[in-house]
Amino acid sequence: MRRVELGYVVGGVPEVCRPMVPRVRSIIVSTSMTGGRTSVPRSDDELRAIYDQRYVDHYDAHAVRRIRRMLPFFELSGHEIVADFGCGNGVLLELISPRVRQYAGIDFSEAFVHAAGRRRDERGIQNGTFHCADIVTFCAQHANHFDAAFALDVSEHIYDDQFLRIGRAIHGALKPGAPLYLHTPNAEYFMERLRASGILRRIEGHVAVRDAGRNEALLRQCGFTNVRVRYLAHYLRAAAALHSLGALPLVGRHFRARLFMTCRKGPRT
Repeated sequence: MRRVELGYVVGGVPEVCRPMVPRVRSIIVSTSMTGGRTSVPRSDDELRAIYDQRYVDHYDAHAVRRIRRMLPFFELSGHEIVADFGCGNGVLLELISPRVRQYAGIDFSEAFVHAAGRRRDERGIQNGTFHCADIVTFCAQHANHFDAAFALDVSEHIYDDQFLRIGRAIHGALKPGAPLYLHTPNAEYFMERLRASGILRRIEGHVAVRDAGRNEALLRQCGFTNVRVRYLAHYLRAAAALHSLGALPLVGRHFRARLFMTCRKGPRT
C-alpha cells in the first residue's frame, strides 16, 4: 500500500480512501452479525509471564512516534511530579523530562524496568526514577502525591476488575484536581473488531480492548470526573489515512483507531 499522510478531515472522505469503503463496510457488518470469540480469562501469573525479556527485546519499535503525538494534550508546566503507570521501557520519560520536575515510572516487569533505566542513563536524564512494583501497593505508599499520572497503552492489558482496582489506587495517589491521561486502542476500530471476531490474530497481551463508553464508565467507577475523549488516528502512517473515514455516517466510528482520554480527581472537599 502506498504510504500517505492525511490530516483530520471534517466532512467528506479523501479520494484515496473511497475505494476501500464498500469492502470495509461489508467486513464490519459481517463481524457485527457473527459476534466475537470469547476467550478464557488468564490468571495474574499468566499475564505477568507474557512480559519477559523476550517481550521487552521485541517491544514496539513505534513507541516514540506513538507517544510523541500526544504531547500537545499534556498539561505540564515544568513543576509537576508525575507518575507513569505501566511505564514499559520508559519512552515517556525522554519525551517529557524537560517539562516535569520529577518523573516516576512504575512497572511490575523487572525486564522492562531494567530496560527503562538503561534508556534513561544512555540519554543522561536526571529527573526520572523507575520502580519495579505492584501499582496498587506503590500508590498506597504515595497517597495524594502526584500532580499528574499517565496510563498509556496499559488498560487493554488488564481485565475490568483489575482496571477498577488499579484505577482506584491511581486515583488515591493523585493530588486533588490532578489529571490522569489514558491512551488505548479503540474496540470499535475495524481492525479491533476483526481481532475480536477471530479473523485476525489478537495482539499478545491485549485481553480487554474497550470502546470509549466502557473506558469512561470504568474511570467514573474509579472516582474520576471530567472525562474527555479524543479519537486519534493510528500511529502508522498508512493506517492513519483511514482516520478521515471517521466522518462517514453510521460506520465512521469504525475508523477511529485510538482513544486518548483525560480525566481528573475531584477537588478537595
